[in-house]
Amino acid sequence: MKKMIETVDIIIRRVVLYLRLSKEDLEKPTKEAISESIKNQEMMLKEEVKKHPDWQIVGIYCDEDFSGAGTYRPDFEKMIKLCENGEIDIVLCKSQSRFSRDMEVIEKYLHNKFIEWGVRFVSIVDNADTANKGNKKARQINALVNEWFLEDLSDNIKATFRTKWENGECTSSFAKYGFIKDPKNKNHLLIDPVAKEVKVQIANMILNGYGQDKIANILEDKKIPSPYEYKAMNGCKLKIPQSKYQDPTCITKSGSYIIRISLYNSYKQILKNINSLFVIGTDELKSYSLEFHIRVRSISEDLKLYYTTHDFSNIDKIKLNEIDFYDNNIWKQLQVNEIISDDVTYIMSNNVELDRLITTGFELEVTLDKNKEHNTYLLFTKTISDNDVEFHFNYEIRKKYKWSGSVIYEMMRDSINNGVLTQGKTRRISYKNHKCISASKEQWVVCDDAVEKTFDDETWLSLQNKLNENTRAGSNGEKHIFCGKVFCQECGCNLRKNNSTNAKGEKVQYLLCKDKDTKWANCNNNKSIKLNVVYDYVVESINELLNEYYDKQVLKDLYEETLENDLFKDQKDSLIKEKSDIKSRIEKKETIFRQLYDDRAMGIIDESDFISLRGKYKEEKENLQERLLKIENELKHIELKQNRLKNKNALLSQYQHIDALTQIMVDEFVDRIEVKSLDDTIKEDKDRIKIVWNFQT
Repeated sequence: MKKMIETVDIIIRRVVLYLRLSKEDLEKPTKEAISESIKNQEMMLKEEVKKHPDWQIVGIYCDEDFSGAGTYRPDFEKMIKLCENGEIDIVLCKSQSRFSRDMEVIEKYLHNKFIEWGVRFVSIVDNADTANKGNKKARQINALVNEWFLEDLSDNIKATFRTKWENGECTSSFAKYGFIKDPKNKNHLLIDPVAKEVKVQIANMILNGYGQDKIANILEDKKIPSPYEYKAMNGCKLKIPQSKYQDPTCITKSGSYIIRISLYNSYKQILKNINSLFVIGTDELKSYSLEFHIRVRSISEDLKLYYTTHDFSNIDKIKLNEIDFYDNNIWKQLQVNEIISDDVTYIMSNNVELDRLITTGFELEVTLDKNKEHNTYLLFTKTISDNDVEFHFNYEIRKKYKWSGSVIYEMMRDSINNGVLTQGKTRRISYKNHKCISASKEQWVVCDDAVEKTFDDETWLSLQNKLNENTRAGSNGEKHIFCGKVFCQECGCNLRKNNSTNAKGEKVQYLLCKDKDTKWANCNNNKSIKLNVVYDYVVESINELLNEYYDKQVLKDLYEETLENDLFKDQKDSLIKEKSDIKSRIEKKETIFRQLYDDRAMGIIDESDFISLRGKYKEEKENLQERLLKIENELKHIELKQNRLKNKNALLSQYQHIDALTQIMVDEFVDRIEVKSLDDTIKEDKDRIKIVWNFQT
């Protein structure tokens, strides 16, 4: 009788290993190296799989430098997708916290979705196993402890950041335009001399009456890179947003573009004498078009760039030994910021050698004048090297970010130019929700003298006053020389500039009360005054001041009068009193805020009344704080006027006689100009004008 042999079919369980590390191992020898912690996790999980004959590893998923809060992890998402598709039976981790520290994620997947999908979760260190119903409470307790850990960690990080802010340390990832991070202390900012010079140019143009849009056009004409582009050109890793209307692989519309070409060696051996040929064109025509204007933005140190105007009919069949970069009649080397002529046909890059995992490349700024044919322009390449292998490269085409009036306005209003560092303007909703929202002003942290000042105090105040003027630039982008300083004596409105043409066909500029432009005009000052009349009268009046100045007896009297007078006393006292009153009102508002919370807790007011009252008091407090800030600026402006009055002699001594005005002269001398309405007592237009000097009490 034959002995029966029993056979048992083993059902193979498909297992994936999930590894995660929150902090990057800074001592990685190469870009390929995996941190020691990840290696240990992988080794531990593989040893566990060996203990189960029916387990088979079908994938390893690893997320380095990703937090365990939420699911913002690329490999985690891939693994979850496989689980949902029924391609995985078991997810194996070192511990439950490696899978996630977020209690909501644990509940969603371990106790809901995994059961629905038939997926088992196993962790080694804390013995979590969804096949064991008995340890569900332990898994939930672990999830709660991990949640508390994240919350405490988030609070500690916030407290650390706030302490740094209060000490004047900058914690932002990138320095603002005009500043660079101190190499010795990443939380300290230094002045960037190149960007500072650009800011000084902008400030001078603003003080000379240029509008922001006009300034933006001037900067573009001078080829000065915008803040975004300047950071990118200097190696900043700031991620420049890609326009959703722009395909990153081609050019379809007219405008300025940045093309970044990255070359890299993915082979084990070192590649030598690599030449890569580049050309922009359509599928039918691989040649640079005359409609393109090209400038070299940057070139890696280990790379040389050449161009040619020759039209090679057999360019696709060209050999390495046929390329002679020393022949200046064919190939010419390119330098950074060099503009390539319109008749260029090809660009060639040359690397003597390139080791693996090293990236090199260059950037081009390309302007397409027009594209009436609606062509799609692509970048084509051909690589020739000693090794005769296919070379790897990638490129990105994006719109160039240009200067704009809004960028200039925001940049020149930033108090960091006056040494004041303001941080904490935005905050994340929570450690789980990373969306940024605006913080209320009382949550901001403002630190004076945290950085070196870009402008001195007098220039800064003059600049802010100029930016605060409610004025508009003309059609040429420039404001008239008295813009924001001429007012109607009847109603106090600004006088606006208008243009007309006289009988001789000559262009005439005149000023008219702003109230006359409105439908319900109430001002009686309805007669215009020519701009050149105001101009001539101001020149005449300044020269009279200068003549008086050089009369020594009058000078002595003016000096004694300046010392005896308490300058701007009434105006200053009024502002100081209002400042004190506002501070007192703010303190009362804060007391009311605290009382509101107590009243809600005691049930004196219900939740809806609490929310309504809190919103009302919060809005009132913000309005008071805004007024307080304006008072501070007005007091600083008065102090500036006092200094100008005290330094009246120094101002007048700068000039002997003036024949023409500049914007800076007007700002130095004139506080405001008032224009009276025309009546029978006025014989000449200049009799309607009253000048209030900056040094006038």
